[in-house]
Amino acid sequence: MIHNNFWANRFVLILGLFFVSTHSVWCETRLTAAKETFFYPGIEKVGFIRKDSVPFSGSVHSGEFGQIIISWNHIIYIKPHRNYVFQENALFLVFRGVEDIYYDNKSMGTYYQILGIVEITALKPRFIQGKIIKSFFPIRKGDLLKPYQENSPYISIIDEVPYIRAHVIASEDTRRMVGHGDIVFIDQGHVHGIQPGNVFSIFEHHEKNFEMSSRSEFIDPSLSYPSGQIIILSTERETAAGLITWSKNELLMAHELDVH
Repeated sequence: MIHNNFWANRFVLILGLFFVSTHSVWCETRLTAAKETFFYPGIEKVGFIRKDSVPFSGSVHSGEFGQIIISWNHIIYIKPHRNYVFQENALFLVFRGVEDIYYDNKSMGTYYQILGIVEITALKPRFIQGKIIKSFFPIRKGDLLKPYQENSPYISIIDEVPYIRAHVIASEDTRRMVGHGDIVFIDQGHVHGIQPGNVFSIFEHHEKNFEMSSRSEFIDPSLSYPSGQIIILSTERETAAGLITWSKNELLMAHELDVH
């Protein structure tokens, strides 16, 4: 579960070097204008889990030279969806539904991966031409596009956090082991009061059928001390994505990872 962690987010300056998706990025928390902010430059590539279908504007028809794998600086041809009107120089996110996520035999939605950013370069009578200006993962035919919405890499840390009991239900790239610098997803979102900038603790224990007290508080001794910390980066209606900012060791996804 994730526990409210008031003592953990009352710091002035923390610099950390995180390794995310095979390359290193700086993550920084600092005090700015009397408000703490967390800097995460990889915010554009953070995926999401959603139950509802995701509206899209078009799909990748092919690469300029018929490539199977398309990446940075390549030209692509785009097939509009339902006569969507593209504008030259407009930016679009390329994304893909990777897998359906289940937790405790309940469907949590589909995990969508952000693959890259495309700029529209030409409007032709029979196709739309775009250039991949950022590539996070390989792009291929059939991947979807939606309008790009800029997300600031500076995330304001929110001191007032809701009391929640959530679970880590998936990890980016569907990893079995997660730890410091990894993106994970929890089974609560903005309808539960969760916002980007909330900081919670992660507790790892091996038994799913733990005993509950009359006040519905955990008495499992393995939950006495946190195994890590997570900051929320983005939210959907019933899920949220977060970055593990520290962990005592690697956490096994097969174990119960609770968030308070």
